Amino acid sequence: MRRSILIASLLLFSLAAERAHGQTAIYVTSSSDRFSNVPNTSDFWTSGVGAGVTLNFIPVGPVNLGFDFRGSSRPGTNGADTGFGGIRLGVHAPIMHVKPYIQASGGYVGTRSVNAFNGADVSNHYATWEVVGGIDVPLTHFIDLRAIEFGGGTGYNTSNAPNLSLLTFNSGLVVHF
Repeated sequence: MRRSILIASLLLFSLAAERAHGQTAIYVTSSSDRFSNVPNTSDFWTSGVGAGVTLNFIPVGPVNLGFDFRGSSRPGTNGADTGFGGIRLGVHAPIMHVKPYIQASGGYVGTRSVNAFNGADVSNHYATWEVVGGIDVPLTHFIDLRAIEFGGGTGYNTSNAPNLSLLTFNSGLVVHF
């Protein structure tokens, strides 16, 4: 009896592990953003490091629907920190040898800049949404090159400041589990 339960458990575990393979991806990117309408300063570009995780929960043929959680940091002044979570739709058509995707996310952006009038450091915080799309190129069975990711969005500040405009460009490596 114990042997039957053990064999059944191992079989179920191996089936679940095979089903889960490739459903999680972790990525690290070089991230560049352009911020517009930041109070008391001019528009500015930042460059830094980003990272995230994608959890695919509906793989149907070549289509994957999942959740994506990401963040980035660009230290110093002018700099920014971001954190987003959202829905991601990806396609992996075997003939194309690329994996295009689109994603809609909501989250947080905190900017650090220099006041154009008096030289003081200025911090602003925004509730933000963004839409990004990109192309991943498979390098091996479990590693992709994030060739390009491009997107944009808007941030909302609690003060009477204008809405933040955000453009983002990313590239990096993706590891699938």
